[in-house]
Amino acid sequence: MKVTIKDIARETGLSTATVSKYLNHIKIQENNRKLIEDAIQRLGYQPNRSAQMLRSKKTRTIGVLISDLGNYFWGPVIGTVSHYFPSRQYTVITCSYNFDKEREKAVIQDIISQNFEGLVMLPFDNQDYYYHLLQDAGIPVVLLDQLPVTRQKYPVDCVLSDNYNGCALLAEHLFQNGHTDICILNHSVHSYTVATRVQAVLDIYRQHGLNLLQKPYDCEPIIFSETQDVIFQNRQKLLKILESPAPPTAVFFTNYLAAMGGLSAINSAKLNIPGDISLVCFDYDPLFRAMHTSMTCVAQDLTALGNKACEILLRRISGDYSDFPCTEIINVQFHSGKSVRNLHAGEKALLNKTNKPAP
Repeated sequence: MKVTIKDIARETGLSTATVSKYLNHIKIQENNRKLIEDAIQRLGYQPNRSAQMLRSKKTRTIGVLISDLGNYFWGPVIGTVSHYFPSRQYTVITCSYNFDKEREKAVIQDIISQNFEGLVMLPFDNQDYYYHLLQDAGIPVVLLDQLPVTRQKYPVDCVLSDNYNGCALLAEHLFQNGHTDICILNHSVHSYTVATRVQAVLDIYRQHGLNLLQKPYDCEPIIFSETQDVIFQNRQKLLKILESPAPPTAVFFTNYLAAMGGLSAINSAKLNIPGDISLVCFDYDPLFRAMHTSMTCVAQDLTALGNKACEILLRRISGDYSDFPCTEIINVQFHSGKSVRNLHAGEKALLNKTNKPAP
Protein backbone atom coordinates (compact mmCIF):
# COMPACT_ATOMS: atom_id res chain seq x y z
CA MET A 1 0.00 0.00 0.00
CA LYS A 2 1.39 3.39 -1.03
CA VAL A 3 2.45 5.67 1.83
CA THR A 4 0.86 9.13 1.67
CA ILE A 5 1.40 12.52 3.28
CA LYS A 6 -1.50 11.70 5.62
CA ASP A 7 0.39 8.60 6.83
CA ILE A 8 3.44 10.71 7.63
CA ALA A 9 1.26 13.28 9.42
CA ARG A 10 -0.37 10.53 11.47
CA GLU A 11 3.01 8.96 12.27
CA THR A 12 4.53 12.25 13.43
CA GLY A 13 1.49 13.87 15.01
CA LEU A 14 1.96 16.87 12.73
CA SER A 15 -0.49 18.46 10.30
CA THR A 16 -0.49 17.51 6.62
CA ALA A 17 0.26 21.18 5.90
CA THR A 18 3.51 20.97 7.85
CA VAL A 19 4.51 17.77 6.07
CA SER A 20 3.68 19.36 2.72
CA LYS A 21 5.85 22.38 3.55
CA TYR A 22 8.78 20.09 4.29
CA LEU A 23 8.31 18.14 1.05
CA ASN A 24 8.27 21.41 -0.89
CA HIS A 25 11.38 22.65 0.90
CA ILE A 26 9.67 25.42 2.81
CA LYS A 27 11.43 26.09 6.09
CA ILE A 28 9.84 24.47 9.16
CA GLN A 29 10.93 24.04 12.78
CA GLU A 30 14.03 21.89 13.18
CA ASN A 31 12.38 19.36 15.54
CA ASN A 32 9.49 18.92 13.08
CA ARG A 33 11.93 18.43 10.21
CA LYS A 34 13.67 15.64 12.14
CA LEU A 35 10.35 13.94 12.96
CA ILE A 36 9.30 13.99 9.30
CA GLU A 37 12.64 12.70 7.99
CA ASP A 38 12.60 9.82 10.52
CA ALA A 39 9.02 8.94 9.54
CA ILE A 40 9.84 9.02 5.82
CA GLN A 41 12.68 6.58 6.41
CA ARG A 42 10.59 4.24 8.60
CA LEU A 43 7.57 4.20 6.30
CA GLY A 44 9.49 4.14 3.02
CA TYR A 45 7.62 7.14 1.61
CA GLN A 46 8.19 7.87 -2.10
CA PRO A 47 6.86 11.25 -3.29
CA ASN A 48 4.75 11.52 -6.42
CA ARG A 49 7.28 13.52 -8.40
CA SER A 50 5.04 14.03 -11.44
CA ALA A 51 2.29 15.56 -9.30
CA GLN A 52 4.81 17.77 -7.51
CA MET A 53 6.15 19.10 -10.80
CA LEU A 54 2.66 19.81 -12.15
CA ARG A 55 1.76 21.76 -9.01
CA SER A 56 4.98 23.70 -8.66
CA LYS A 57 6.35 23.72 -12.22
CA LYS A 58 9.59 22.53 -10.65
CA THR A 59 11.59 19.58 -11.93
CA ARG A 60 13.39 18.84 -8.64
CA THR A 61 16.49 18.14 -10.73
CA ILE A 62 20.03 19.11 -9.74
CA GLY A 63 22.92 19.09 -12.19
CA VAL A 64 26.61 18.42 -11.69
CA LEU A 65 28.71 19.80 -14.55
CA ILE A 66 32.38 18.79 -14.71
CA SER A 67 35.12 18.98 -17.29
CA ASP A 68 35.79 15.28 -17.88
CA LEU A 69 33.82 12.22 -16.76
CA GLY A 70 37.00 10.19 -17.31
CA ASN A 71 38.68 12.13 -14.50
CA TYR A 72 38.05 9.92 -11.47
CA PHE A 73 39.48 12.54 -9.10
CA TRP A 74 36.13 14.32 -8.83
CA GLY A 75 34.30 11.09 -7.98
CA PRO A 76 33.94 11.94 -4.25
CA VAL A 77 32.34 15.29 -5.11
CA ILE A 78 29.89 13.69 -7.54
CA GLY A 79 29.17 10.97 -4.99
CA THR A 80 28.47 13.53 -2.27
CA VAL A 81 26.05 15.53 -4.43
CA SER A 82 24.41 12.30 -5.61
CA HIS A 83 23.75 11.33 -1.99
CA TYR A 84 22.87 14.76 -0.58
CA PHE A 85 20.08 15.77 -2.93
CA PRO A 86 18.25 12.45 -3.55
CA SER A 87 17.84 12.15 0.23
CA ARG A 88 15.87 15.39 -0.12
CA GLN A 89 13.73 14.12 -3.01
CA TYR A 90 15.80 15.59 -5.84
CA THR A 91 17.17 13.80 -8.89
CA VAL A 92 20.85 14.41 -9.73
CA ILE A 93 22.14 14.35 -13.30
CA THR A 94 25.88 14.50 -14.00
CA CYS A 95 27.07 16.13 -17.24
CA SER A 96 30.44 16.77 -18.86
CA TYR A 97 31.73 19.21 -21.47
CA ASN A 98 35.01 17.37 -22.21
CA PHE A 99 37.18 20.49 -21.92
CA ASP A 100 35.27 22.06 -24.83
CA LYS A 101 34.09 25.58 -24.04
CA GLU A 102 31.42 25.60 -26.74
CA ARG A 103 30.18 22.25 -25.51
CA GLU A 104 30.03 23.69 -22.00
CA LYS A 105 27.80 26.53 -23.21
CA ALA A 106 25.55 24.06 -25.06
CA VAL A 107 25.17 21.85 -21.97
CA ILE A 108 24.28 24.89 -19.85
CA GLN A 109 21.65 25.93 -22.38
CA ASP A 110 20.20 22.40 -22.21
CA ILE A 111 20.11 22.63 -18.41
CA ILE A 112 18.22 25.92 -18.68
CA SER A 113 15.73 24.54 -21.21
CA GLN A 114 15.06 21.54 -18.95
CA ASN A 115 14.48 23.84 -15.97
CA PHE A 116 17.01 22.32 -13.56
CA GLU A 117 16.62 23.77 -10.09
CA GLY A 118 20.33 24.17 -9.38
CA LEU A 119 23.82 23.31 -10.59
CA VAL A 120 27.17 22.44 -9.01
CA MET A 121 29.73 23.34 -11.64
CA LEU A 122 33.44 22.92 -12.29
CA PRO A 123 34.15 25.79 -14.73
CA PHE A 124 36.39 25.51 -17.78
CA ASP A 125 38.82 28.06 -16.34
CA ASN A 126 38.87 31.31 -14.37
CA GLN A 127 37.83 33.23 -17.51
CA ASP A 128 34.59 31.26 -17.63
CA TYR A 129 31.45 33.40 -17.45
CA TYR A 130 28.82 31.00 -18.78
CA TYR A 131 27.53 30.47 -15.25
CA HIS A 132 25.75 33.83 -15.49
CA LEU A 133 23.47 32.34 -18.18
CA LEU A 134 22.09 30.09 -15.44
CA GLN A 135 21.70 32.99 -13.05
CA ASP A 136 19.86 35.03 -15.69
CA ALA A 137 17.46 32.08 -16.03
CA GLY A 138 16.89 32.02 -12.27
CA ILE A 139 18.88 28.80 -11.71
CA PRO A 140 21.26 28.94 -8.72
CA VAL A 141 24.81 27.77 -9.35
CA VAL A 142 27.79 27.02 -7.10
CA LEU A 143 31.26 26.90 -8.65
CA LEU A 144 33.99 24.49 -7.57
CA ASP A 145 37.77 24.94 -7.70
CA GLN A 146 37.80 28.35 -9.41
CA LEU A 147 37.33 32.03 -8.64
CA PRO A 148 36.32 33.50 -12.00
CA VAL A 149 37.69 36.90 -12.94
CA THR A 150 34.14 37.87 -13.91
CA ARG A 151 32.75 37.45 -10.37
CA GLN A 152 32.86 41.21 -9.81
CA LYS A 153 30.45 41.69 -12.72
CA TYR A 154 28.58 38.42 -12.15
CA PRO A 155 28.72 37.54 -8.43
CA VAL A 156 28.64 33.81 -7.75
CA ASP A 157 29.10 31.36 -4.88
CA CYS A 158 32.41 29.47 -4.91
CA VAL A 159 33.84 26.56 -2.91
CA LEU A 160 37.57 25.85 -3.02
CA SER A 161 40.26 24.01 -1.12
CA ASP A 162 42.90 25.99 0.78
CA ASN A 163 45.29 25.98 -2.16
CA TYR A 164 47.64 28.67 -0.89
CA ASN A 165 48.32 27.40 2.61
CA GLY A 166 48.51 23.79 1.46
CA CYS A 167 51.23 24.59 -1.06
CA ALA A 168 53.01 26.87 1.40
CA LEU A 169 53.36 23.89 3.76
CA LEU A 170 54.84 21.73 1.00
CA ALA A 171 57.23 24.48 -0.14
CA GLU A 172 58.45 25.10 3.41
CA HIS A 173 59.00 21.35 3.82
CA LEU A 174 61.17 21.28 0.70
CA PHE A 175 63.17 24.32 1.78
CA GLN A 176 63.76 23.01 5.30
CA ASN A 177 65.16 19.84 3.75
CA GLY A 178 67.68 21.83 1.74
CA HIS A 179 65.99 21.94 -1.68
CA THR A 180 66.63 25.21 -3.51
CA ASP A 181 66.70 23.83 -7.06
CA ILE A 182 63.12 22.78 -7.63
CA CYS A 183 60.87 22.42 -10.65
CA ILE A 184 57.18 23.33 -10.38
CA LEU A 185 55.37 21.04 -12.77
CA ASN A 186 52.07 21.95 -14.46
CA HIS A 187 51.45 25.63 -14.79
CA SER A 188 47.97 25.84 -16.26
CA VAL A 189 46.60 28.59 -18.44
CA HIS A 190 43.84 30.64 -16.77
CA SER A 191 43.48 28.43 -13.70
CA TYR A 192 42.99 30.36 -10.47
CA THR A 193 43.63 27.17 -8.52
CA VAL A 194 46.98 26.32 -10.11
CA ALA A 195 48.09 29.96 -10.17
CA THR A 196 47.42 30.22 -6.41
CA ARG A 197 49.40 27.05 -5.71
CA VAL A 198 52.36 28.24 -7.77
CA GLN A 199 52.27 31.66 -6.12
CA ALA A 200 52.42 30.06 -2.67
CA VAL A 201 55.62 28.19 -3.60
CA LEU A 202 57.20 31.32 -5.07
CA ASP A 203 56.27 33.36 -1.99
CA ILE A 204 57.76 30.88 0.48
CA TYR A 205 61.06 30.74 -1.37
CA ARG A 206 61.07 34.52 -1.80
CA GLN A 207 60.72 34.83 1.99
CA HIS A 208 63.91 32.80 2.23
CA GLY A 209 65.68 35.09 -0.24
CA LEU A 210 65.36 32.88 -3.33
CA ASN A 211 63.67 33.71 -6.63
CA LEU A 212 62.54 30.50 -8.28
CA LEU A 213 61.61 32.42 -11.42
CA GLN A 214 65.34 32.81 -12.08
CA LYS A 215 65.81 29.03 -12.17
CA PRO A 216 66.43 27.48 -15.61
CA TYR A 217 63.62 24.93 -15.54
CA ASP A 218 61.11 25.43 -18.32
CA CYS A 219 57.56 25.53 -17.01
CA GLU A 220 55.52 26.62 -19.99
CA PRO A 221 51.80 26.38 -19.32
CA ILE A 222 50.08 23.08 -19.97
CA ILE A 223 46.71 23.34 -21.66
CA PHE A 224 44.08 21.37 -19.78
CA SER A 225 42.46 18.79 -22.02
CA GLU A 226 41.39 15.18 -21.60
CA THR A 227 42.96 13.51 -18.59
CA GLN A 228 45.29 11.18 -20.49
CA ASP A 229 46.59 14.07 -22.62
CA VAL A 230 47.47 16.17 -19.57
CA ILE A 231 49.30 13.22 -18.01
CA PHE A 232 51.28 12.72 -21.22
CA GLN A 233 52.17 16.42 -21.50
CA ASN A 234 53.52 16.39 -17.96
CA ARG A 235 55.50 13.22 -18.61
CA GLN A 236 57.21 14.67 -21.67
CA LYS A 237 57.95 17.96 -19.95
CA LEU A 238 59.59 16.37 -16.92
CA LEU A 239 61.61 13.94 -19.06
CA LYS A 240 63.10 16.94 -20.86
CA ILE A 241 63.92 18.67 -17.56
CA LEU A 242 65.48 15.55 -16.02
CA GLU A 243 67.75 15.18 -19.06
CA SER A 244 69.13 18.72 -18.63
CA PRO A 245 72.79 19.18 -17.55
CA ALA A 246 71.78 20.37 -14.06
CA PRO A 247 68.41 18.81 -13.19
CA PRO A 248 66.48 19.92 -10.08
CA THR A 249 66.80 18.11 -6.77
CA ALA A 250 63.02 18.20 -6.26
CA VAL A 251 59.80 18.41 -8.25
CA PHE A 252 56.67 20.15 -6.99
CA PHE A 253 53.55 18.66 -8.59
CA THR A 254 50.72 21.20 -8.56
CA ASN A 255 48.08 18.48 -8.91
CA TYR A 256 47.70 14.73 -9.21
CA LEU A 257 47.68 14.78 -13.03
CA ALA A 258 51.12 16.36 -12.98
CA ALA A 259 52.18 13.67 -10.51
CA MET A 260 50.91 10.85 -12.71
CA GLY A 261 52.87 12.15 -15.68
CA GLY A 262 55.89 12.98 -13.55
CA LEU A 263 56.06 9.56 -11.92
CA SER A 264 55.94 7.96 -15.37
CA ALA A 265 58.89 10.13 -16.45
CA ILE A 266 60.87 9.31 -13.30
CA ASN A 267 60.25 5.61 -13.84
CA SER A 268 61.42 5.87 -17.46
CA ALA A 269 64.57 7.70 -16.33
CA LYS A 270 65.16 4.93 -13.76
CA LEU A 271 65.56 7.44 -10.92
CA ASN A 272 65.28 6.56 -7.25
CA ILE A 273 62.85 8.42 -4.97
CA PRO A 274 64.07 10.26 -2.91
CA GLY A 275 67.72 9.34 -3.50
CA ASP A 276 67.91 10.82 -7.00
CA ILE A 277 64.89 13.09 -6.99
CA SER A 278 62.53 14.38 -4.26
CA LEU A 279 58.81 14.87 -4.83
CA VAL A 280 55.85 16.65 -3.26
CA CYS A 281 52.31 16.94 -4.58
CA PHE A 282 49.27 19.10 -3.94
CA ASP A 283 46.63 16.33 -4.06
CA TYR A 284 46.44 12.85 -2.73
CA ASP A 285 45.79 10.12 -5.26
CA PRO A 286 44.93 6.51 -4.36
CA LEU A 287 47.62 5.41 -6.83
CA PHE A 288 50.21 6.88 -4.45
CA ARG A 289 49.59 3.81 -2.30
CA ALA A 290 51.27 1.72 -5.00
CA MET A 291 54.50 3.72 -4.71
CA HIS A 292 57.46 2.04 -3.07
CA THR A 293 58.16 5.36 -1.33
CA SER A 294 55.17 7.17 0.20
CA MET A 295 54.41 10.58 -1.32
CA THR A 296 54.67 13.75 0.75
CA CYS A 297 51.51 15.56 -0.21
CA VAL A 298 48.55 17.70 0.75
CA ALA A 299 45.13 16.05 0.51
CA GLN A 300 41.95 17.90 -0.38
CA ASP A 301 38.78 16.99 1.49
CA LEU A 302 36.62 16.44 -1.58
CA THR A 303 33.68 15.16 0.45
CA ALA A 304 33.67 18.35 2.53
CA LEU A 305 34.02 20.36 -0.69
CA GLY A 306 30.94 18.65 -2.14
CA ASN A 307 28.93 18.93 1.07
CA LYS A 308 29.59 22.66 1.37
CA ALA A 309 28.57 23.21 -2.26
CA CYS A 310 25.34 21.28 -1.63
CA GLU A 311 24.54 23.25 1.51
CA ILE A 312 24.98 26.57 -0.29
CA LEU A 313 23.00 25.44 -3.34
CA LEU A 314 20.08 24.19 -1.24
CA ARG A 315 19.93 27.55 0.58
CA ARG A 316 19.76 29.36 -2.76
CA ILE A 317 17.05 27.04 -4.06
CA SER A 318 15.10 27.74 -0.88
CA GLY A 319 15.38 31.48 -1.53
CA ASP A 320 18.01 32.27 1.11
CA TYR A 321 20.51 34.74 -0.39
CA SER A 322 21.43 36.42 2.89
CA ASP A 323 25.15 35.59 2.48
CA PHE A 324 25.36 35.84 -1.31
CA PRO A 325 27.91 35.70 -2.83
CA CYS A 326 29.99 33.54 -0.53
CA THR A 327 33.43 32.01 -1.00
CA GLU A 328 34.11 28.99 1.19
CA ILE A 329 37.66 27.71 1.70
CA ILE A 330 37.97 24.05 2.77
CA ASN A 331 40.94 22.98 4.91
CA VAL A 332 43.51 20.57 3.49
CA GLN A 333 45.65 17.98 5.29
CA PHE A 334 49.44 17.67 5.11
CA HIS A 335 50.85 14.13 4.82
CA SER A 336 54.56 13.77 5.51
CA GLY A 337 55.70 10.82 3.40
CA LYS A 338 59.17 9.56 2.50
CA SER A 339 59.52 11.18 -0.91
CA VAL A 340 61.72 14.12 0.20
CA ARG A 341 65.43 13.62 0.81
CA ASN A 342 67.03 15.68 3.56
CA LEU A 343 69.98 17.30 1.79
CA HIS A 344 71.19 18.74 5.10
CA ALA A 345 71.74 15.21 6.44
CA GLY A 346 74.65 14.64 4.05
CA GLU A 347 76.19 17.98 4.95
CA LYS A 348 75.90 17.21 8.66
CA ALA A 349 77.49 13.78 8.23
CA LEU A 350 80.39 15.32 6.30
CA LEU A 351 80.80 18.04 8.92
CA ASN A 352 80.85 15.47 11.74
CA LYS A 353 83.43 13.42 9.88
CA THR A 354 85.62 16.50 9.29
CA ASN A 355 85.43 17.57 12.94
CA LYS A 356 86.06 14.10 14.32
CA PRO A 357 89.34 14.12 16.31
CA ALA A 358 92.19 12.06 14.91
CA PRO A 359 92.91 8.80 16.79
